[in-house]
Amino acid sequence: MLAVAHGSRDARHGESVEALLAQVREQRPGLRVETAFLDHCGPTTARALHGLVRDGYQHVKVVPLLLNTAYHVRQDIPAAVLAAHEGLPRRWRSSVPRPTVAEPLGPHPLLLAGLERRLREAGVWPGDESVAVVLGWAGSSDQLAAAAVEELAGYWQRSGWERVESAPAVGDLAGDAVRELRRGGARRVVVAPYFLAPGMLADRIRDSALRAGVDVVAEELGNAPEVAATVLARFDGSVATCRLVEAA
Repeated sequence: MLAVAHGSRDARHGESVEALLAQVREQRPGLRVETAFLDHCGPTTARALHGLVRDGYQHVKVVPLLLNTAYHVRQDIPAAVLAAHEGLPRRWRSSVPRPTVAEPLGPHPLLLAGLERRLREAGVWPGDESVAVVLGWAGSSDQLAAAAVEELAGYWQRSGWERVESAPAVGDLAGDAVRELRRGGARRVVVAPYFLAPGMLADRIRDSALRAGVDVVAEELGNAPEVAATVLARFDGSVATCRLVEAA
């Protein structure tokens, strides 16, 4: 497996990715798992692929460590994989198939289980009908990505929460969502960060929500066992076209 993450100048990002992949290795002993990043961090996709091929691995599957289907999944990762394969020495390129690219991690029901784990750790019991949830996410101009997060929020709300509202990391929208839920009568409002790792955008949502008086902000998904299980599900090819209703 070659797991490709976005990358960030924030050291917490790389640390979280490595902790997640350590959990993946623990769940699947014997599976070779390597990391690559699109930007800011190393190694690159090309360097990681070259290392795997040099070590004798001819069939590599790329798993995007991203929570939504947007530009990075549809364009950047396939382009990086193609360039990495074309950059192999000729003696390798002719015998090594181009790596296949799995679906991104989200949306997937296992990720909701990971979000609920983080809320439990923060003292919030899943499905508590007195609790309204702000699902904080990175945000995207991609309509498909935004629709997928809205679908995720709707699906999660039907599991028992009073209400689930999504809030992208734009301006003070997380705080606005907290205030709106309060005005709607929510007795308790919590934030569930839909992020693999802490970073600038997750921090923006946390700060905005805290200024608005949110009761709890959970930790990012990170190395939750459910996230590692999602990585392996994508590697194995399960839920190839993820629709939450079908996958439940």
